[in-house]
Amino acid sequence: MASAPEGKAPKLGLNVYGSAVVNPYKISILAEELGLTYNYINLDVAAGDHQSDWFVKINPNGKVPAIVHVKEDGTSVTVFESAACLLYLTHEFDKEHKFSRPVGTPEYWTQLSWLSWQVAGYGPMMGQAAHFNRYAYEPVPYGAWRYTAESRRLHSVLDKQLSTSPYVGGDQITIADFAVFIYTHSARWCGIDINEWPNVKAWHDKLLQRPGVQRGLQTPVPYPFSDAAVSSENQEFYKTLRQWGAQGIKAASEKWKGEAAPVPSDHRNYE
Repeated sequence: MASAPEGKAPKLGLNVYGSAVVNPYKISILAEELGLTYNYINLDVAAGDHQSDWFVKINPNGKVPAIVHVKEDGTSVTVFESAACLLYLTHEFDKEHKFSRPVGTPEYWTQLSWLSWQVAGYGPMMGQAAHFNRYAYEPVPYGAWRYTAESRRLHSVLDKQLSTSPYVGGDQITIADFAVFIYTHSARWCGIDINEWPNVKAWHDKLLQRPGVQRGLQTPVPYPFSDAAVSSENQEFYKTLRQWGAQGIKAASEKWKGEAAPVPSDHRNYE
C-alpha cells in the first residue's frame, strides 16, 4: 500500500480530511464551534486523491470527510462518514455537551434521530436533486422531478419541526443542526427555494450568524454552493464545474454500469 504524500499524512492531534464539497463543511463547522486546533488536509479530487491507495486505507469508501486523531500516547483513531465524525468529535471534545446531548438520555435519541434523518434521507435526496438538476450528463426530467419533489417534502417535515422547536433536535443546538444546515445552505443549487419554508429560513439565518459557523464555512475555501454564491455573477466557474462534474460522474460510474436484475413484474409500471 502506498504511503500518503508529503503534507497529507496525519500529524499529532486531530486531522480532518476534506475538500470543497458539501459534507466536510459539517466537520469544519463543528471543529470551529468547539474551538479545536486541527490539521485540515485538503484532498485534490481532480487528481484522484480520494481514490488513492493511501487514502482508501483511511476511508475504504474513498469519500470525504474522514478524521484521524493521533493521540499523545502514539495511538490513533480513524473515523469516516460525516455523522460518525460528528459523533466522535463530540464524544472526545464536547464533555460539557455544548453541541451534543448525554448518551442514553431522551434528548440524545432525539438528536440521533434527526442526525440519522439527515444522513439517510435529507442529504441523499438533496444530493440526487443536485445531480439531476445540475450535473446530469443528459436531461432526465423524471429524475429531476422525483428528487426535487422529495426534497420539497423533506423541507416541509423540517419546517414543521422548526415551527415548535428553536433547533432541529429541541431547545439546544446540536450536531444535528450542523448536519442539516449545510444542505439548507445549498438549497438553490439543489433546486430548492428555502424562502417557501419560513421556519427553515429563520433557523438557517440564525445559524449563519454564528461566528463558528462562519469560520467553518471558510475551510478549506469559502463554501461554493451557498445560495448567494451560486446566484452570483461568477457563472463561468459554475458552468465549468457542472461540465467537469457531469463528465467526472459519468466516467466514475461507467465501470459499474449493468442491467438491473430482472423480476417477473418488470415493465408493468410502464403500462
